[in-house]
Amino acid sequence: MEGEKARLSLIPPERDPCPFCSNIQGTNRCAFVYRANGISSFVNPRQYERGGLLIIPDRHAATILELDQETMAELYVHVQHVARAVCRALQPIGLNIFQNNGSAAGQSVPHVHIHIVPRYHDKEPAKVYSEKHVNKTPFEERVTLARIIKEYL
Repeated sequence: MEGEKARLSLIPPERDPCPFCSNIQGTNRCAFVYRANGISSFVNPRQYERGGLLIIPDRHAATILELDQETMAELYVHVQHVARAVCRALQPIGLNIFQNNGSAAGQSVPHVHIHIVPRYHDKEPAKVYSEKHVNKTPFEERVTLARIIKEYL
């Protein structure tokens, strides 16, 4: 009951159709790094740092409060697995791993997603970006990044 009250107070962004569900269904071009067991990871279409990834449950859920504990555990086990691959493949000096819930918290897509953002020597480490500040990265570049990271899974 308490979780239901909290879920209802969050206001996720409105986007119809859900772009991440469209990725899963194959109607959007997507540079997947991994797809199995109801979890997918792919190169973020907006590369504000090279190698930024998104990890999602294949089943639509707008916020983290709508996920069952098993899916939560599987998501974060996969986050760790993919984060290790990103570190081996791209040699960042740091990583941000984060997840937003509700428009007021910066969520821009109404589907649970976890960001992995590599950080590098020549960048501003504390800089935080939002979708509106970064142009889409060309699909071919995203596919190349996905292929590089996959080699380390």
